[in-house]
Amino acid sequence: MKLMNAIAVTAYLAAAGTALAASAEKPMHLLCKGDGDANVYVHLNSKKQFGHILSCVSGPFIYDMTPCAPDGGYGLSASAGSAALVGVVMRSQEYQRHLGGVTGFNRQGDDVTFTGGFMGSNGLQTSWTLELDLDGNAVVRDKEGSTPYKCKPYIPSDFK
Repeated sequence: MKLMNAIAVTAYLAAAGTALAASAEKPMHLLCKGDGDANVYVHLNSKKQFGHILSCVSGPFIYDMTPCAPDGGYGLSASAGSAALVGVVMRSQEYQRHLGGVTGFNRQGDDVTFTGGFMGSNGLQTSWTLELDLDGNAVVRDKEGSTPYKCKPYIPSDFK
């Protein structure tokens, strides 16, 4: 069984080639590592919800939100409790009455950008951004500053 898993992982990584060069419609899972920092996980086109295919990110800079969004759109998280994803909108004007987390996602060719913040009475306050390029270089910018990461494809345990 371990040999079969190893073969499956090898085949997956070989087929993936350069991480972001894969089709914009196929799921792609990336593990991003920095110097001594906690890992960042990027899940492109990883699930469908609210009638949209969503990409998600997780890492130590994210809190009180479910950071998933469609390409060119925004994921809206509940303002309290589980901070679950409660909706998806495609224009910034559509989240103006939302109170809670807002995650944006954009793919420009082989580059992707996630943004996250909170919509409140003072408008959207961006808390973090993650930019990732074709070569697997990522940078997270948050209140702590900029942190570089190097990303590679992987198969999550619930994807095998």
